[in-house]
Amino acid sequence: SRSTRGDGSNEKATVAPAKVSEEDSPVKTLEITASDGYQLEIAYRAPKADRPLPAVVFIHGGLGQRKPREIVANAKSNATQTRFLAAGYVAVSSTFRTYGDEPQSRGPILDSVAVVQAVKKLPEVDPESVVIFGGSGGGNIALELAGNKDASPLAVVAGEPATVLFTGVMTGIANRESSMKDFPSLYTDELREATEKKIAAISCPILIHHGDTHPLKRINFELVFPAIQKAGKEIVIKQYPGEDHGFYWGNRTSEETLNSVINSTLEFIEPLLKSKPHSE
Repeated sequence: SRSTRGDGSNEKATVAPAKVSEEDSPVKTLEITASDGYQLEIAYRAPKADRPLPAVVFIHGGLGQRKPREIVANAKSNATQTRFLAAGYVAVSSTFRTYGDEPQSRGPILDSVAVVQAVKKLPEVDPESVVIFGGSGGGNIALELAGNKDASPLAVVAGEPATVLFTGVMTGIANRESSMKDFPSLYTDELREATEKKIAAISCPILIHHGDTHPLKRINFELVFPAIQKAGKEIVIKQYPGEDHGFYWGNRTSEETLNSVINSTLEFIEPLLKSKPHSE
């Protein structure tokens, strides 16, 4: 349903994918079972290489699970995912169960932890070089996993993370819009305490890609990013004036902007990697 879809679903891709031969890097699918038994399917593509490579797990936006065919389509043609594949990374197209009307449900987090754990076991992947890249709703999950010991990513990259979820101010689909506007009055001492506990657990560097047009900018720049900085966590924030929500997926943006997202992400993660990406 549209109500659980977020960036990248009803938005128009305006940047073409990188061309990577499906003969060299076929789409493979993987069944994932979360710790509570929930099952879903993800897809991935790996460069043709004779050694394990670093991997990027991509988590789409919105609050709803994507169908297997949508996940496969992302692996084949998403502008961001194919650029990382072309840069020599295993590119993983992930999803998570639908939040439904329970934005504080832990199910999507359990799914994403299980995905990261499964990716670390793939023969194509160096388990010590797994990075998470999430946008909007998926950016929120990426931030959650930055402090999750069972996932332990090397680094986290988040495009305009939907931190109305992270902070608990969004309590249902009904207050999705108002939670972004009214967060100062909704952010109780109890929610602050829970959020600060999550932030304290963060154990990897974080890179943020953010525009200045989406209403998430207020809660992120006024509340969440300063709290992460105050806690002494490593967070780098790249700003993209005038860009629409979803620009980090190549939606409603220019190739120049997307390449800037890709290049700054590579600059951020490459010094951290335990193994190098595949170069032709």
